[in-house]
Amino acid sequence: MVRPLFRGSRLGLETAAAQALEALGPRLGFELAYRAGPVVDAHQAEATARAALAQGLDLLLVQQVTFATGEVFLPFFELPLPLGLWALPEVWEGGPLPQNALCGLNLGVSLAQRPAKWFYGRPEEEWFQRRLELTLTALRGVRVLREGRVLLLGGHAPGFFAFSALPETGLRVERAELSELWTALAEVDEEEVRGRVQALEELSEYAPEELLQSVRLELALERLAQGYDGVALREWPEVPERLGIMPYAAMARLADLGYTLAAEGDVMGLASMLALRALSGKPALLLDIAHLSPKGLTLWHGGEAPRVWAAGPTRLAPHFNRRLPAVRDMALKPGPVAGLRLLPGRRAAVYGGHLTGEKGYEGDSGHLTRPTWAAQPLTPRQFLASWLNHRLPHHLALGAGALEPALLEMCAWLGLEVLPPQPEEERLVW
Repeated sequence: MVRPLFRGSRLGLETAAAQALEALGPRLGFELAYRAGPVVDAHQAEATARAALAQGLDLLLVQQVTFATGEVFLPFFELPLPLGLWALPEVWEGGPLPQNALCGLNLGVSLAQRPAKWFYGRPEEEWFQRRLELTLTALRGVRVLREGRVLLLGGHAPGFFAFSALPETGLRVERAELSELWTALAEVDEEEVRGRVQALEELSEYAPEELLQSVRLELALERLAQGYDGVALREWPEVPERLGIMPYAAMARLADLGYTLAAEGDVMGLASMLALRALSGKPALLLDIAHLSPKGLTLWHGGEAPRVWAAGPTRLAPHFNRRLPAVRDMALKPGPVAGLRLLPGRRAAVYGGHLTGEKGYEGDSGHLTRPTWAAQPLTPRQFLASWLNHRLPHHLALGAGALEPALLEMCAWLGLEVLPPQPEEERLVW
């Protein structure tokens, strides 16, 4: 936006800023895919907004080179695109005001009726880069939740009624019966099964021939997962009853290969995992809150975690309850983590903390300390109280890294209400 009345409109500031922004792209992982000419009035703004929409952008930055009035902003506010409003600093101090761009940014922000993020500074400046990098991270989650495609295989596990909810962000959910899994199993090539068993390098309590059925399941699931961003699988009771194995080692090995699978048919958990993976660039986990102790909150699941999350050696072991082959037994590695639980009604829980690296129960497990909720520090007991007071489903999705700020911004772009902590420990909360 350029207002010719201001001296700053004639200095070529927009050209220099665009070149600097484009040079920043390779480091922050974005492409400057569309660049408009200067917009001076509402008519040009309408034409530019239409052209920008046709580009299929993930983010549109509207740059305040100089001051502009409200009618020039309005066509951009109407676009169904994430919008950034960016003011350039003044080129000199004292004398005639050259641009008045910051005041223009203030005016624009005051008129916005939906999420729009403000930016101030030059592309070379650290503050500008930090704010932009956070937005780019958040928008990777927005993209997968709006444009992704997942498979719900077999529905949710029996009695887990909370897992029947589906995302409301645009994520496409396709359904298939477990009969498709049995068909895929029957078509698995036995030579491929034996080759993959022989290639296993993981510590194991089982002889190779005892893992053949697990690897058959792995190959069948891998085939069904093709073309999808993730699979939510009803893995019990049918898989152990029909195949005589637990599916978790197969799911763990597929996670090693880059597939995202959610247990118990939890589609909302799967969507949460996909967002966490998009933000962190690493696999995400689904876990239960199993115990509260002086060590923190014990997080646990049956044994489907990828090895990248392991604090040390992993092993293939019997299932803790059914004693069937096989699960991956491992401690979750120490470090900062963050989590997301998408909920019906366009709501979400956003949380974080640190894993200690100490193992808990058999399967994949660890202890969460220094928890936060919507970026507010809590004690482990307050975190547990908040989870239960909000009556959240029993799967907690976890991603690697300090992702909470990006998750909160992602929820803002998606129009999701982030639940506040509710750490009441004594009275009934409903």
